[in-house]
Amino acid sequence: MIKLTNCGAFSFAKDQTRHNEDAFLLPMPCEDGYIFAVADGVGAYAGAQEAAQTAINSLIALKLPDLLDAELVLKFVKNEITDLLQSNSDKAKAATTLSYCFINSEYLHVIHVGDTRVYVRAGLKLNLLTKDHTQHQELLDDGLYTKKELKSLPGKNMLTAAISKSLPVRYQYYKVPLDDLVSDDGSLMLVIMSDGAHHFWEHRPRFSASTMSSPSNFATTMLKRIKRMGPSDDHSLIAASFQRS
Repeated sequence: MIKLTNCGAFSFAKDQTRHNEDAFLLPMPCEDGYIFAVADGVGAYAGAQEAAQTAINSLIALKLPDLLDAELVLKFVKNEITDLLQSNSDKAKAATTLSYCFINSEYLHVIHVGDTRVYVRAGLKLNLLTKDHTQHQELLDDGLYTKKELKSLPGKNMLTAAISKSLPVRYQYYKVPLDDLVSDDGSLMLVIMSDGAHHFWEHRPRFSASTMSSPSNFATTMLKRIKRMGPSDDHSLIAASFQRS
């Protein structure tokens, strides 16, 4: 059995003059576990807000075991986005990223497209579970550049995968035994962030022990950091802790 013990979250537009093109699903009971997600509409194209919200609505509509079939889920999301926007040619290229987790007492399942990120807390650190679908990440994977060299190159936020009518479905799927993730007391903290949030975490990836021990404290402190430094994009975060018994 697994129980949600604490949750902190936010989702805001870059500023008050624009719409928030992120969408999220707070931890929701789903049979023997919980599902939660963040979607980030690709702002370069019209319809980004609708695409992100459609991705979240699609997850809510699906049930287990379908939710764990990445190919089925992402094709369903793609078709829902296509159907929603087919009458509006201006939004034909609408696209979104999507990262979602399903957790029960045995496994953590992660399905991921784009540059939203999923982390798991390890002590005072967050360990990254997903890999960005970006031009920079592919150059890094190919061994053509180091992280230090990439900092001075353009293309950091250029996506190589997203959910869209015009793109093939590409994704990452991870199934991790909970035994590999939980602390000695059976607890676990997971975090999903859109790129507008994790940019500020990676800038200085540390907080105090009291902040790191509480999802609600972590979310509050992250939002304060983003506001202090000045948002660079829409920014969304879900931090949730669970207890296995």
